[in-house]
Amino acid sequence: MVERRSGRSNPPAGVGSTNRHRRGFVNVELPRHVIPKKLASGRTAFYYNVPTRYRKAGCPVQNEPLGTDYAKACGEGGRAATLNGLFDEWMDARKGLSVSGEAAPRIGTIDWLFREYRQSRAYLEKVKPRSRRNYEWNMREICDTLTKRGDRVGGRPIKSVTPLGADKLYDTFVKGGNGIRLRTAEKLIVLCRKAWRVVHRLHPAEFPQDIPNPWMGITMATRVKLVKHAVTREPSLHVRTRLRGARRA
Repeated sequence: MVERRSGRSNPPAGVGSTNRHRRGFVNVELPRHVIPKKLASGRTAFYYNVPTRYRKAGCPVQNEPLGTDYAKACGEGGRAATLNGLFDEWMDARKGLSVSGEAAPRIGTIDWLFREYRQSRAYLEKVKPRSRRNYEWNMREICDTLTKRGDRVGGRPIKSVTPLGADKLYDTFVKGGNGIRLRTAEKLIVLCRKAWRVVHRLHPAEFPQDIPNPWMGITMATRVKLVKHAVTREPSLHVRTRLRGARRA
């Protein structure tokens, strides 16, 4: 039997502990807050479980099943690494350390919401790779939109967006910088609606309880869609019939 210690892809920041899990003939070290459970099928499933003391302290990172794929759950860049990164940001915020910036948006902001959406299964498994460039552009367009105060929408708290505020943002999206753009504004609203729904399910504590999704019910302007007329073969058939008749004569 061969044993080895794997390097920590997301080492602890002074809290939590690691568990060992045996994969075949190799002992590997699980990331913080990950526990393995043997299923009835004989396979091992992994679960992300924040200790109760941090949950009681208000940690917004939710417990989550990680599946049975070790690489996706616990490997480098896996889901556990993402969740532990969020946990560390929350711990830094409790200590008064700065966690702002593009690489680590502040928890509870719209920048953070879209980062969470990009890391969710709803995005990684449902949005095709060829469509992600458009999604990225739309998310940047939303977050980089300036408010009347001159600050970015992405830096605003999620809880600050009310239905009335969402209506005003829709109007801003429509105007754009180069004239009216109804189709683009519609895509941005649909993306906001989807991202709010996905991330609210994962982190409900970061959303207002009365209206968790202010993008629902927005009245959008009706776009005039071009109608493509159906192609008919009747004229060509009529011409061919006449030609055939002329040849017979």
